[in-house]
Amino acid sequence: MFKDKRYYGMACALLATMLWAGAFVVARLAVGQISPMTLGASRWFIALLILCAFTLPRVKREWPVAKKFLPQIIAAALTGVAAYSPLSYFAAQTTSAINLSLISVTSPIFIVMISSLLGQKQSMNTWIGCTVALIGSFYLVSGGELQQLLGLHFASGDILMLLAAVGFAVYSLILRRIPEGLSQLTVMTLMSFFAVLMLIPCVIWESTQPSMVFNMNGVVFFSIVFSAVCSSVIAWLTWNIGIEHAGPATSGMIYYSLPLWGGLFAFVFLGETMNSVHLVSGVLIIGGIIWASRGPKEVTAAQAAANEA
Repeated sequence: MFKDKRYYGMACALLATMLWAGAFVVARLAVGQISPMTLGASRWFIALLILCAFTLPRVKREWPVAKKFLPQIIAAALTGVAAYSPLSYFAAQTTSAINLSLISVTSPIFIVMISSLLGQKQSMNTWIGCTVALIGSFYLVSGGELQQLLGLHFASGDILMLLAAVGFAVYSLILRRIPEGLSQLTVMTLMSFFAVLMLIPCVIWESTQPSMVFNMNGVVFFSIVFSAVCSSVIAWLTWNIGIEHAGPATSGMIYYSLPLWGGLFAFVFLGETMNSVHLVSGVLIIGGIIWASRGPKEVTAAQAAANEA
């Protein structure tokens, strides 16, 4: 279907972003019925069981290669999975929802910046598209009133959310190159295993808090299963494929569309309103992604000869 692996990677990154946006909508249905750490650990534990049911023979077969890549897998589990939920949870205690939204969509900026620091040259199109998409995301989460951003007050929670955004960027860069002989399924299985181990202390701590709640009902069950299957197994697997084939910078541009998809799904499934703000921000975000996806101009033979002359 995709002759160019780059477009295949972009499609995978887009699917992952859409599934994560859908997971936010589903999670909102379970607010007040299950604590966030418990939800996070439950989804990854079920995801691990699902993966193990299909991938254990593959993991065993690829283990000689996987064990050499184990430090990177553990680092990815820590920065992209295990640390993100606790950091965002604690951040929410001391900062506003708009601050959280603004900071969370800065991950693509950090992906591009860190890639540049690591020596991966970024085209001018990438920087322009990144900036345009970022403005579109800011415009959306500020409700179309960018002047609100000037009046924001930043708290300690903002630093925590910033660390979470950087962590996701680091995660995307760690897994940009998978060694030959190691599949994404094996990486996902091992990453899920270590993520669950890292989340256990968080659940233990949360169980001691007065705010701890876990009411198992249809809504909570659906939230856990959807999060485990769609936003854990499928989304993270397709995201990993996306950053492998399209690159972390391009995948990061697509990640900017997350709040846009979130708004669309909330409109369809929760009955929330959509207005011109969503239209304008959508044009900016999608336009930025398309612009960033443009390759650098090719130099023709005539131009090259002229330059050499």
